[in-house]
Amino acid sequence: MDSLDDERTTILNVVSDYNRAEDEPSSFTKLPVQWGESESLDNNNSLICLRGTADNGLQKLYKPVKAWKCDLAKAKPEISALSRDNNWIKLLKPRKSFEDMIRTILITMHCLHFFKRKSEASSKSL
Repeated sequence: MDSLDDERTTILNVVSDYNRAEDEPSSFTKLPVQWGESESLDNNNSLICLRGTADNGLQKLYKPVKAWKCDLAKAKPEISALSRDNNWIKLLKPRKSFEDMIRTILITMHCLHFFKRKSEASSKSL
């Protein structure tokens, strides 16, 4: 019986083909960034609705998110959004129509990740 309860309460933590749910496009940069685990985001009233798919496109996702973060410690940088329920959702590939909007963030995160791993590298090697 416990396994059935666990399956029902599974939290979707990876989303792809994502974009903003609102008609008016804007970037996640409108939301605060969480730079550290100890940083509190409880006073944040900003919400953006995230729309995308999970489970390889089998499940549609529509969640309000209130913050975002970038993890540069992994082999590839990971960008995540914090849902209103305080669960982190890893953002994979954006929807084509949203790529132009988020491209600057993705390029910046990849550059930061590169120079964090190879601090002695020149700008030419980037």
